[in-house]
This record gives sequence, structure tokens and C-alpha cells, in this order.
Amino acid sequence: MDPGREVASRRLAQAYRAVLVLAVTTAGAAALAGWSLLRGRGGADGALFDESVRRAAIDELVTRGSGVWDTFPDATVARVLQPNLKGRAFDTFTVDSNELGLRERPFELRKPDGTTRVVILGDSYVMGYGVAADERVGTHLQRLLQAHAHGAKGPIECLHFGVMTWNVVAECAFLRRQLSLVRPDLVVQVAVRNDLEDNPGARGMGSLSTFWPRFPERGDGLLFVEAPRIAFGTRENSWLHFALDGEGRARMEEGGRAIAELARKVEGAGGKYLLFDHCCGMLAESQRVYAAGLRAEQSLPFPTSISRDDRYRNSERDVHWNRTGHELAALYIYEAVRTRGLLPGLTLDEVPEAKAAAARLLPEAQEEIDRPPSLKKLLERRRIEPELRFDRIDDDAAAQVTGGVVRGGFVSPYASLLLRCEGRRRLWIAGHGLGRAEIDGVHVTVSVDEAAVGTLTLAADGRFETPFDLPDAIARRPFVAVRLQADDFCYAPPDLRHDIVFALERVALVAR
Repeated sequence: MDPGREVASRRLAQAYRAVLVLAVTTAGAAALAGWSLLRGRGGADGALFDESVRRAAIDELVTRGSGVWDTFPDATVARVLQPNLKGRAFDTFTVDSNELGLRERPFELRKPDGTTRVVILGDSYVMGYGVAADERVGTHLQRLLQAHAHGAKGPIECLHFGVMTWNVVAECAFLRRQLSLVRPDLVVQVAVRNDLEDNPGARGMGSLSTFWPRFPERGDGLLFVEAPRIAFGTRENSWLHFALDGEGRARMEEGGRAIAELARKVEGAGGKYLLFDHCCGMLAESQRVYAAGLRAEQSLPFPTSISRDDRYRNSERDVHWNRTGHELAALYIYEAVRTRGLLPGLTLDEVPEAKAAAARLLPEAQEEIDRPPSLKKLLERRRIEPELRFDRIDDDAAAQVTGGVVRGGFVSPYASLLLRCEGRRRLWIAGHGLGRAEIDGVHVTVSVDEAAVGTLTLAADGRFETPFDLPDAIARRPFVAVRLQADDFCYAPPDLRHDIVFALERVALVAR
């Protein structure tokens, strides 16, 4: 080993350095102790709370990593970007981030006196999926305000608080819990159609996880629109976005409550709130639910036609706004801010392009709300049946799985299925155990929409077929969500990265 002593020494130092990176991110006291001794800083306790050591380790992790995500300590928010990224490749574009893990320039968290601060809050649209950072809606809005506002006592800034796949609940939590620091004069929250999905966390390597940390008991039963395609290799997305059943409605209603609470908190702190409603194809429903706790001037619907117009989207397959789409949104917002007095400390000039955008878009959005598109044609093309059999899954059947069931019918600790009901009063669930002693005696609560209808008690082996009766009020609904919530689970081989409970063979609603 002598000839390689120098190489081995370097590798040992690198190993200790890597251990430190992992230790800091997981609070591993033993590894921190090793680093502290190497650095001469004392024991593990000193290193664990030494801010310079912690920051150095995080910087090293970010530099050496290839992913972009970092776990956030609020389970509802789940994750942000890794801090201080510089030109990190992400899909088709690159990302920089600030110390807070946002795709935004560094800024003073505690708003300086005299600054007019606008926060643009949202998900991938606000993060700016597919476009450069300086092409986003907030950048265009900031230029408009700086060029056409009078009466400002200091700088005017628009900040992007947006992370890809955040849902409404996560967005509201992230801003609400730091509101007295940020002190926005105006919050513009961009709500989009996929805000009903779960909000995945981050794995240690900076990639997305398969669960929402807010619900650790659900294991990896992530509910999102593309779940059927990933689970079964089929072609259709789930129906979650349409909020046809109790699963979608409950999620939308929770989002509405979170929006109303954030709006109240923002106004209580002296600011204004505006919901930019970009829920394509379902504006009537999003306005009814998301805007339920808002005043008329606090909501600005954006017509669905924009998401279908190639002038405003990244590509045929990517409906995120391109630079032109971001600019149009900024003009639309500017005119709403001007005419509704949402920055009362400023006097805003009339901008012809902004006025023209509002004159075109607002009536179109209102007409869409008054005359919502019918699902009839879509339901004629895609079936929703009262029965699912997992030995023969086609595109339409798979789309009825909102999440938590995969090929072979294997069920996660939480699963949700959409079924056609229309007066059917009895639910049958058939399946079998996995031959795993770990799930012997596990209880699975069975719910239909918001009503718990019974419990399955599982055996390690053997098949079951169990009926449950639906309450009359729920049985009359056109569509319902069948929800399965287990109180324990086992790990699936070969990598133990999936949680499973039993194998589902058939779930069906029948007349009696």
C-alpha cells in the first residue's frame, strides 16, 4: 500500500468530505464528529451547530450534485431548489437559485423600508419552466411598474416564489409562514389546473421522491395526473384535474380555504392579494371554489384559449408560457393592478398594450365562466365505468386510477379510484394477500368520497371478496372516489423503494 499512500490519503480526505456532506443533510452526529476532529474544531456538538461548517458542507453538496431539489423542513412545502445553484442543467434549460432555494436573485428577506414589493407566487409557471429567468412574468411586470408608476418612495421589485409541482396548499404555506418578514405590498398567486396533485418531496440525490412528506402514513402512494401512464404504461392521464369525485373536490376545497386564509393574512399585514386563475378548461369550477373566500377585485381569471395558442406556449407538447406568454400575463396583471388599486401607494399610467390585453382577455374569461365547457364529448370518447378489473387494464380503465395502484393491482398504503356510481348502492372489493407475514392483520379503511363505509382486515395469504354499502346521498352521485387507507404496509423488492399492502383484483359498484 506504500506506493499508493498519497492517493489513498487523498481518497480518505475526499471520503471524509463526502461523509460530512451526507451527515449535515441528515444530521449524522458521528460523521460530523469525524469532520470536526479532522478540522480541529472540537467535538460533534460544535460542528453540528457551527454555521460555517454547515454552509460549507451544503455548498459542497450542491457543487458535487447533479439534481436541483432540496428538502424543505415544512412537510407541506416539501422541497425547494438547492441553494445557490449556478447554471444547473434542468430539463431543457438551466437554473440559478438564491440562498432561499428560489429561482430568484438574492434579495433582502426583511423588506427594506420604502421598497414596493410584489410577490408572484405559484408553481412551474412562476418558476419559469422552459424560459430564461429574465423572461418571466414578474420581470415583465417589474419593468412595467418601474416605467409607469409614480409616487414610489424607493425601489419597486417583483419576486418569484415558485417551485415546479407545488400545489396551492404548499404555495400558501410557504408564503404565509414568512409573511411578516417578506411584507409584500401585493401577492399575485398563479393557480393552475394541476394544483390538485400531491406535492412530492426530494430524494437525497436531488431528484423528486414518490411521496408527499405531509402524509408519511401514505407511503409512496403519490396522486398526480400522470400516475396511470407511469403505473400501467397506458396512454391516458387520470381524471383528477376535473374534480369529478370526492378526491378531486376535497383537494380543490382545501386549496380554496388555503387561498382565503392567505388573502386574509396578506391584507392583515397591510398588503393586497390577487388570484391569477389559470385553471384551463375548468374556470367556472375554480372560480366557484378557489375564489369563494375572495372579493371580486381579488380574482383575475385567465381564459383557456391562451394555453391552446402556439404563440404563448413553449411547444406543441409543453403548455407552459413562453416569453410572449409571460409578457401577456404581465400586461393583464398590470391593468388589473392599475384599475383595481392593488398598489394604493402608487399611481400607474395607462399602458395601451395592457389595457388592450385586459379588454380582450377578461370578457373572454367571463364568458367561459358563464358557459363552461361540457364534459359530454370527452365522456363520449373516454369511458368511466362502475367496475375495474386489474387483470385487464386498458387506457380508459387505468385513467380511473387516481393513484396508489400499479401494474398487477399492487396497492400502496393510500389509493384512490374513480368509479361511475349513478345510484349503485353496494361496493365490492376483491383481492388477495402477498404471502408476506408483515401485512397479516393490517386494517384497510374503505371510504367512498367522504364517507368511511367499512374496513378490510388482511391476511398474509388467501383471497377475499367483501361488500360495503354506500350511504344514499353518496350513491346518487354520478362519480365517486373509492379510497383505501392502510394502517401498515411492507416493502416491495428488489430495491425496497415501494410500499405495498395487498393485491387488488376487482373493485365494482353494483345496484345491490
